Amino acid sequence: MKLKFESNYAQQSSCNDSGEQPDVRAVMARIREQVKASIGEEKDLRLPFRPLEAKLSAEERRAGEILNSEELRYLNQNHVYPLTSLRPEAISSHRPLLGGLIVKVKRKILSLLWDGLFRPYFQAEKEYQSNLVRLLNDFVRYVDQRDGYIFWELISKIDGDINRALARIEEIGDEQSAARLSMQRELYSSINLALNQLTTMDTHTRAMEARMEVLESVSRGLERIVSKISSADNSDISKSRDAKGANAENRAQQLGESSPDQPIDYSYLMLENRYRGSEQAIRERLSYYPAFFKGVVAPVLEIGAGRGELQQLLQAAKVPSYAIEMDPAMVQACQDKGLRVLSGDGLTHLEQLEDSSLGGLIAIQVIEHLTQEQLKSLVTLCLKKVKSGGKVIFETINTESMVALARNYFRDPTHIFPLHPETMRFMLELMGLKVVAVNKLSAYSPEATLQEIEVAEFMSPRWAVTVETLNRNIRRLNDLLYGYQDYCIIAEV
Repeated sequence: MKLKFESNYAQQSSCNDSGEQPDVRAVMARIREQVKASIGEEKDLRLPFRPLEAKLSAEERRAGEILNSEELRYLNQNHVYPLTSLRPEAISSHRPLLGGLIVKVKRKILSLLWDGLFRPYFQAEKEYQSNLVRLLNDFVRYVDQRDGYIFWELISKIDGDINRALARIEEIGDEQSAARLSMQRELYSSINLALNQLTTMDTHTRAMEARMEVLESVSRGLERIVSKISSADNSDISKSRDAKGANAENRAQQLGESSPDQPIDYSYLMLENRYRGSEQAIRERLSYYPAFFKGVVAPVLEIGAGRGELQQLLQAAKVPSYAIEMDPAMVQACQDKGLRVLSGDGLTHLEQLEDSSLGGLIAIQVIEHLTQEQLKSLVTLCLKKVKSGGKVIFETINTESMVALARNYFRDPTHIFPLHPETMRFMLELMGLKVVAVNKLSAYSPEATLQEIEVAEFMSPRWAVTVETLNRNIRRLNDLLYGYQDYCIIAEV
């Protein structure tokens, strides 16, 4: 093709030398036709093979690229040369007369040449090329499998290294977390120890304050008792027991006052001063009751005035009231405060009153001092002596609290029978009173009860559930042991 182009170029050059103008379009058209003819003649030809040079190419090869290459596919399809043109059967002739003779001669010559010369050569060439292509296929498959094996081995090694690194990182994280939690626990323990010490100090301080109040109450009570004893002694020395004195004694008994010559037992008053609590604390606790008698016109009777704390509250609330008290020392203490407190038995006093003459009745820590017959008599008298719609209130020790029962109830030797709140409700309703409410009073301070265990954040779920179960049992035990110390029953006639 190169020679053809050169001859055309020589012809064009000779034309230029002669002075004629070349026809460029005609030249290009002839060149295109020659190129097309050359491509048509050489379209099945492949590029000539060149051996591998010593310097390898820097191009990267992907896995499986050689196994699926076009070159290997071509070798597998064309490793055997087609010998169709060398077969005797392929020889033919177009001459009608001498064609058969020519064909026979050609076939005979071709058979001699094929059997004697070409067959061994082509058979050996065929075997060589087949084994060469087979070896090349095996080699390519081996290389590809080896590449894949090396690749997955590398991936496995990288995965193992990453897993070991992650395990080490996790181990380091666990060590740091454990160290942090250990420091937190130590810090929490130190803080809890300090808080417990502060709580203990606060509890001791409150206990000391309570003891100081009791001591102050006892000392004031003793001062009043000593003062009364001194006054009685001076009265015995300066006065004689004449008729005038006897008339004064009779008049004092009629007014419910204690006679100066009558010996007074101060033991129960001293017991009250020691264990009842300070008068200020009792007034704060009893401030709950005056609101129930707001707007009452008829007098409210209190049975068992004690030291007179409730009478002071009723007086301050403008509630008409008076009290009856059996203990002469307490009657004297109340009268010294200017309170209207009579000396005598509450049941006897109620029997002497007119029916429906009272606006209400209240008894604080009294009914536990009564027998069952006396309690029934008291309820019966309340139904008669208190006006319709009037309030009847009884407060007593809560027997549902084991600590209150053991400490408060059995500490007083004058208590006769413990009264359960549900039993009292049933009894009052059975006898005709309308029970409005049963209220629990005087809760223990949280510091005095069993303490729950804190569920810390670092605890495992199993330990958290265990601690919560224990705390639930502690709360139930607190309800049983440290329930409300007192309760009151509010009823209407």
